[in-house]
Amino acid sequence: MSQVSITEAAKMAGVSRATIYNDIDSGTLSFETGPKEKKMINVSELQRVYKTLKSPDDSDDSKDVEKRQERQNEQNSGAGGQVAVLQERLEAEKKRSEHLEEMLKKEQEERKRERETAKQFEEYMKEQLANQGDSIKNFTRLLEDQRGAKSNDDQDELKQTVQALKKEIEDQKEEARKKEEARRQALKKRQEEMEKKKAEEEEAEKNKPFFKKLFG
Repeated sequence: MSQVSITEAAKMAGVSRATIYNDIDSGTLSFETGPKEKKMINVSELQRVYKTLKSPDDSDDSKDVEKRQERQNEQNSGAGGQVAVLQERLEAEKKRSEHLEEMLKKEQEERKRERETAKQFEEYMKEQLANQGDSIKNFTRLLEDQRGAKSNDDQDELKQTVQALKKEIEDQKEEARKKEEARRQALKKRQEEMEKKKAEEEEAEKNKPFFKKLFG
């Protein structure tokens, strides 16, 4: 056996066909053209380049080893791909959770600003009511001081005016209280809805089958 094919040469040298072709292209290994323009390698040339050679029969074991190694590499590659997909999925879920937390934080900040605004409004109303209360007291003292100088009809008119003013103040107090209570209830309901929605999304994600979490 003075000449062998590329496949036989690879078996005898214990390398892959790609290695044989690369060595031919680089000029490390010479070849001859056989029938049908088929590349043939002299055994002596193989021995010169690769030193120790195997017989074609002995190379079958190495071929089996190569196949097993290739299968192992394919399995490892597949597992690595699944891990990569899982990591991407986990990263996406992490970003989604961060987004929800950011939305909740913004909502809480907005509610805080609303509470501060409501507090300022409440303080303003208290101040206005206090001023009106002082005005009523002053007006009442004025009415008492002038009782002797005015007729009964005038005194009755002043009393009615004072009572109307008192009622108007009480109505304003009640209206302000109702508005504040409605605002607080709306705020509480909105916060409860957001927390419920977030809990439902987390529960749905938790109960999702593993392959759904992995591949979406």
